[in-house]
Formats: sequence, C-alpha cells, structure tokens
Amino acid sequence: MDAETSGTGVLRVTGTVAVVTGGAGAVGLASAKLLARDHHVVLSDSRGERLSRALDELDSLGVSAESIVADVTDRASVEALMLAARQAGPIASVVHAGGGATADASPEDIVRARVLGTMNVTAATLAVAGLGTTLVHASAHSPALVLPALPRWVFRLAPTDPEGLVTALTRLATLGPARRAPAAAHALSTSFLQWYAGRMSETFDACGARLRSTAAESVIDLCRADLAATPTRSAVA
Repeated sequence: MDAETSGTGVLRVTGTVAVVTGGAGAVGLASAKLLARDHHVVLSDSRGERLSRALDELDSLGVSAESIVADVTDRASVEALMLAARQAGPIASVVHAGGGATADASPEDIVRARVLGTMNVTAATLAVAGLGTTLVHASAHSPALVLPALPRWVFRLAPTDPEGLVTALTRLATLGPARRAPAAAHALSTSFLQWYAGRMSETFDACGARLRSTAAESVIDLCRADLAATPTRSAVA
C-alpha cells in the first residue's frame, strides 16, 4: 500500500479507497474520519453545500479525501460515483449512510430514500467490488411500528421492478391513518432491508466480498475496528 505524508505531517494512506454515502450527515462524517486512518476516502452526499463543509472538516485533519455529489435514489448517479471511486484505487469499504430522509419527508420519500437508495448502492458496489470489499448498510434500524406479516411477493419485485416495489410499499404505508404513515413507511422499508440484506449477502459471499446490515449507531464501532482489516464471511446483524 502506498502512503504519503501531508503538509501537516499526517500520514495519508492512498492505496485503498473507502466510499461513504450520506457523508454530510453525522454518521457518515464520523465513519469517514475513522476510515481515513487507513484509506483514501470518497465522501458523497446529494447536498453539495453540506458536502463541501464536511470535506473541509476532513481536509483540516490532513487526511486523503475527496467529495462527489451523488443522489443514491438515482441509479446512474450512484454508478458514476462508484466508478469514479474505483479510479482512485481498489475499494476496500463502502458505508451506505445515505438512506435517511428529512423529518418532513412523505411516506414515498422515506421508502424511496431507504429502499431504492440501498438497492442502488448495493448493485453499484457489487459491480466494482474486489476480494474482501465490505459494504455496510447503515440505515437499518428496528421499526418503531409493529406491522403484521407482509406479503413477500412485494419484496420479490426488487430485482426486476424497483419502482414498482417503491409504489407497493408506499401504498401499504398509507393504508392506515395519515399520522402513522411515516412510521409505517420506516417500518416497511426496514422489513424489506432486512430481507434484502439476507438475500444479497449470499451474492457478496460468492464474490469474496462482504455485506453487513446494522443499526446506524453501530456503524461507527465497525469503522473503528476497520471494516476491511480481516476479510470474513458476510454477516447480517
């Protein structure tokens, strides 16, 4: 692995790359700071102004980092992000912390950000993954609303009709009272993400890569331990 010393005297490792989506958020930026100890960091977010401030904060630490504006709900945008990151070196880790939504987001916006965003990042990561590459879904969390058993045929729309999946989950979220729709959208998307991670972990294993799905607050601990330090079989937390 190549390394260089920055003007501030901080050792900057440039041989491998870590990509962080949602890099302007608290979890994304904290993850990037830890991963930057051992990797060149490609920080991404859909909000350019906030992303610039986050990159300035990384630059102040003297680490090797760059930023790329990308919308995780746009498949082409995510693919362009991963291809650009791959040009900087082998991708060791991808932390997907960009599946959140604003407090006033509609049920459709919540489902689109969490479900479509995670699917796009997963597919784009798999396309550039090498042996030992680790992808972490950092947006999964326990649902605040308990839902009855869901028809799994809805989930199976994922590979062939992702927009149809978003529409179906949004409709399910809005069947009840409007005030509960955002919580229902979060719960439905979480149920899907748990199912999806279980399916995709097998695909990542077959490629010698890893997929982990965990609560956002646990991601920082994973980064602190260095996600790509010891390749093992993928796990769904």
